[in-house]
Amino acid sequence: MNDESVLKIRYDGCPLCAHAENHDLGCFDCSQYPIDTGTLPRQLRWLQCVQCGHVYTDSYYTGAGLQELFRHAHTNQVMDAANADQMRMLWAETVERTLRFLPESSLSNEPLWLDVGCGSGGLVAVAAEFGCRSIGLDLREATVRSLRDWGYAADQIDFLQLNNDQLFDIISFADVLEHMAFPMIVLKKAYDLLNLNGLVLVSCPNYDCFSWRAMDKLNANPYWVEMEHHHNFSRALLNKMLAVSGFKPCAYAVSRRYKAGMEIIARRID
Repeated sequence: MNDESVLKIRYDGCPLCAHAENHDLGCFDCSQYPIDTGTLPRQLRWLQCVQCGHVYTDSYYTGAGLQELFRHAHTNQVMDAANADQMRMLWAETVERTLRFLPESSLSNEPLWLDVGCGSGGLVAVAAEFGCRSIGLDLREATVRSLRDWGYAADQIDFLQLNNDQLFDIISFADVLEHMAFPMIVLKKAYDLLNLNGLVLVSCPNYDCFSWRAMDKLNANPYWVEMEHHHNFSRALLNKMLAVSGFKPCAYAVSRRYKAGMEIIARRID
């Protein structure tokens, strides 16, 4: 099954502002993607919106495409005992930094932390160590099963399908928002699922940083061939997206987990 019309849907316009006019940034070969089963489209075409400047792929996955994409997990998307200390140290600084912005009342009541697209579960595990009631969310069965096997809470469900019965103190999208077809809908859903003064944490590559420019110059930028990504964000654009969705950015940091990575913490406001 490699019929692109079955596996992907073309964007009618920019997924952020809906403007139809764009610049074509080129087509990139992703046939060497590590978990490609041979059934998914082998090329990614990237566009840049003329109106808001957002950089995005020309299409996104259908339900059938996502099912095929999530049939396998990367090795770094399941818990790995051999790298437990490394994982712990990498995530500790993120957890510490985020908790600094929670009100004292939330800190004293075991903050409820939802990690969307939890992957290897490192953030879930470290947040639990810091006293949070942490829950991982992921679409990959192997990822959720691995997290549960280690004794942590995890659910295999689409974030957009969560109901609003339970409100969270923190929702994180750690290297996840760039995977989601319509990120503004995701951020607005996060707003609805957060307590007043709750926090959202977003980490992703920053295409407007020196590291990104250096990788482009060396023709060694992995993000143009990342089969699971639909978007490339800059710090300025991500801050604007958060503000429009009802959040006030609180802190910016460089992420050490991936090349050109950034982290932004923002607070839900009325």
